[in-house]
Amino acid sequence: MPKPIDYDALLKDFITDFFPEFIAFADPELYDAIDWSRGYTFLEQELINALRGKFKIRGKRKFTDKLVRVYLKTGAEHLVFIHAEFQHQPEVGFGRRMYEYRALIGLRYGVEDISAIAVFTGAPPSMEERSYQRTTFKTRIQYDFISIVAVQEKEQELIDASDNPFAIALLAALYAYQSKKQPKLRLKLKSKLFELARSKKMPFDKILKLLIFVRDFVNLPQTFENEFRETQYYLTFPKTEAMTISKGTKEFAAGLYEHVFGYDPAVALEEERKQYKELLEKERQKAEEERLKAEEERLKAEEERQKAEEERHRMEAERQRTVLYFHETLQMPATEIAEVLNLDLTYIEGLISALEDKNEG
Repeated sequence: MPKPIDYDALLKDFITDFFPEFIAFADPELYDAIDWSRGYTFLEQELINALRGKFKIRGKRKFTDKLVRVYLKTGAEHLVFIHAEFQHQPEVGFGRRMYEYRALIGLRYGVEDISAIAVFTGAPPSMEERSYQRTTFKTRIQYDFISIVAVQEKEQELIDASDNPFAIALLAALYAYQSKKQPKLRLKLKSKLFELARSKKMPFDKILKLLIFVRDFVNLPQTFENEFRETQYYLTFPKTEAMTISKGTKEFAAGLYEHVFGYDPAVALEEERKQYKELLEKERQKAEEERLKAEEERLKAEEERQKAEEERHRMEAERQRTVLYFHETLQMPATEIAEVLNLDLTYIEGLISALEDKNEG
């Protein structure tokens, strides 16, 4: 069985790789206000460590929430809290959770200026969950944050904005949602995404990360994935018969890939093949065990059937001996034998008749 897709983690990693582009899409005003020359720092792990044991942070979310420190052109420090969420169905209490996290972050870092952005790539949340409101008599809380809902974005608007790679990421989420349980449609849409991504002018490492995100997020059944690879991989990295790739070039390419993505693709592929072989062997052993178990149960059932048949014959022979004893030795008529043994009179008469025919013969 293939591993389930962790859509939240995929999107979180994408935002890590394309943080400026993400901000430019989510909040252009904030993008213009940030002094990008001072860089930015991811703080989510630091936040998790600080809050661990003090506040309840549900398992997956401590990995998919992002907290980033930036500096504005005014010189002020600013925090950006980002939550990536793939929902199979809308969640109750999401707005309140966003408010609570904002409060915890403000207390932890002593910063009031915090931008909050939620990105939904699955089922759309209700409008009530895209903010948090609480009124107690004359005290009122109103907390609003940016909500980006992929499935409610307009396809053409995302295509028009696709010079920003995050627009393509949202388009991937939109297409994945639209093509659920429709592998042929999903193959077509995934190919469309690759073609769109290839048309953009971006550094090689950026375009490669974008293509890998699309490949993983818009997942296909293996047969369709093979078809996708045969066409799109060739178009992305075309080669001719005359092209000669030296060992040194291959090593350089592998080293570049490892530098960009943190792992050697050849090692990863070998590990994947190993795991696939192990999976096949486990499935084979399981199938063999099930076959042996089924054969064992069949033999057992056959043995029980034979025993039941033998018992039936034994009881029939015993019944016939009893009937013959009553008829020959005790000279009882058929009606009395049937009554005493609680047997059908026709059966008794037939048995006696067969006996008499046998004796006459």
